[in-house]
Amino acid sequence: MTETMLPKERVLAALRREAVDRVPYVETTIGLKIGEKLLGQTLPPVPIPQLGLNLRHPEEEKKLSRLLHRDNISFRLTPPTFSKAEKGAQGQLFVGDGLIKTMDDFQKRFSLPDPEDDSLYEPIKPFFEKKDEFAVIFSTRLGFLSALISIGFQTFMESLYLNPELIDAVMRAYVDWSVKVIRRVCDMGVDAVFTTDDFAFNSGPFISPASFRQWVVPYYKQASQDITVPWMIHTDGEINPIIEDLLSLGISGIHPIDPNCMDIRAFKQKFGKRVCILGNVNLNTLGMGTPEETYAEVRNLIRDLGSGYGYIVSSGNSVPDYVKPENMMALAKALEDFAKYDLN
Repeated sequence: MTETMLPKERVLAALRREAVDRVPYVETTIGLKIGEKLLGQTLPPVPIPQLGLNLRHPEEEKKLSRLLHRDNISFRLTPPTFSKAEKGAQGQLFVGDGLIKTMDDFQKRFSLPDPEDDSLYEPIKPFFEKKDEFAVIFSTRLGFLSALISIGFQTFMESLYLNPELIDAVMRAYVDWSVKVIRRVCDMGVDAVFTTDDFAFNSGPFISPASFRQWVVPYYKQASQDITVPWMIHTDGEINPIIEDLLSLGISGIHPIDPNCMDIRAFKQKFGKRVCILGNVNLNTLGMGTPEETYAEVRNLIRDLGSGYGYIVSSGNSVPDYVKPENMMALAKALEDFAKYDLN
């Protein structure tokens, strides 16, 4: 039996695929509103005005982690994208077409906040100064998804062949910005980096494996040299055609093995000795299911994937505001009941 570990120790050991006292739980994105429902009265969010972001207060992050048996606290610094906003039927905003269609657009419209500006990092200092026992995980996009949004899906696909100069300019700008931010955050003492660039539909990758190797892998391999802590990649969709390319980057973890199109149990059997697997409690269960269904799903994931270590419980994407609070508490109860290795 492994001695009781601190949450930070547990997460880092799991990412190394080493023995842990219990299966960790990591969640990097929990919506502000669902957090308020779970915690009640909360402190005001922490604004990052340069990026248009509001972060959950680090004290609330810790409260939420203790409530849910989560082993991390998280913050996010994501570069802005350039696209139209489309309003849904209930007033919510969705990403529309990209605005960077040409090199002229890039030169006139494209501008990112200064990643060397000390004021960008001032609001996140408390995440390090008062992290207590938790692993501090930093989330960002590395480049691909930001470029895809800013150029627009159709124009991006066409430009792979007709205007590669545009793809290179936008990708390089985003990756360079993110690398500078990652370097700074690593110097501040972050425990792990979590990049969130979706690469695939449920039917397969957005671009061919050959294009992925040309337009993603080289930029990401260059970026990997500046990621001096364990690196986890998030991508939705069917990623089997590009999994070897992702593993070639030297990542420590992969999230979430999309439950809508992939078999996480088969994935663990095939790749579990090469990478830590995080996932994949289905959002359909968390959002529309019952506490009993949530409890059973988490129990079964721990039972089927916990053997041999190298597994971390997480959602099948994130925890958006529409998730039922009672289902999050059922998830926490399943962790309490089943995650300890000495209890089998």
